[in-house]
Amino acid sequence: MKKLFFLFLLLAAGCSRPQGFTLKKIVSRHPAEIRWDVLSSLSEEELATIFDQSYTYLGSGNHTYAFASRDGNYVIKFFKQKHMRTQSWVDYLPLPAKSLFYPIEKIKQRTEKREKSFTSYKIAYEKLREETGLLYLHLNQGTHLGHTLTLMDQWGNPLEVKVDEMEFLVQKRATLAFDHLKMLLQKGERKRAVEAISSLLEVVAKRSQKGIYDRDLQFFKNFGFLEDQAIEIDIGEFKEDQVPLPAAEELQILSYQIRDFVQAHAPEFVGEVCLEMENQVETYR
Repeated sequence: MKKLFFLFLLLAAGCSRPQGFTLKKIVSRHPAEIRWDVLSSLSEEELATIFDQSYTYLGSGNHTYAFASRDGNYVIKFFKQKHMRTQSWVDYLPLPAKSLFYPIEKIKQRTEKREKSFTSYKIAYEKLREETGLLYLHLNQGTHLGHTLTLMDQWGNPLEVKVDEMEFLVQKRATLAFDHLKMLLQKGERKRAVEAISSLLEVVAKRSQKGIYDRDLQFFKNFGFLEDQAIEIDIGEFKEDQVPLPAAEELQILSYQIRDFVQAHAPEFVGEVCLEMENQVETYR
């Protein structure tokens, strides 16, 4: 017991975790599972275009660390393994210490978290690729890609990763919905703004009509635009085992968020936007 207590003191004193992104936080120890395999539709040339360039740190979300490509066309997202890791140095401790540092319930929670997230990514790839701008999904480590990627971290330091050894996804790089609509409203481009908002509602309706539920419907952070075409950029909360709200109800919820946004940034325009949204919602009732 004294040895265990001494070990705990050593760990508490010397194992403070670094803040923000580090390479260690995206390294997976999970073995490959055939159920997470997906068939890529990209050619070798298209893959080379994606991977043969550097990527710069953009930020982090609930599930991933995001990096933007040098040419501005892609975003690569590496999964936060701390939310899914079920193996660590604790595995090498004797059983009493292992249960103290890594309770069974915690392992169960992380296993379930990984299952839900990977299921959502696979749903997006197989059924919502156009609606999410998803180009490539790599949920299993392998050997077939053969590319080494240069990442620039938040301090500008270059880090090299072998993409075969990582779990990640690649999307088309979109402008956040908040920023895009704000820009259109500030420029007085009302027609484009209405078309963009219509596209935003349409992409939600398409997903709902496919029987896919999204647990995190927030336009200001989970949607983006490719030109004026809306896509869902946060794809970690999709479910098929939960019945989504009727399309009209989901669109109504989203329309309230958009109304409040327009009211804050272009109040003189809110009446026109609300009328357009109401008409679009009605088509799904």
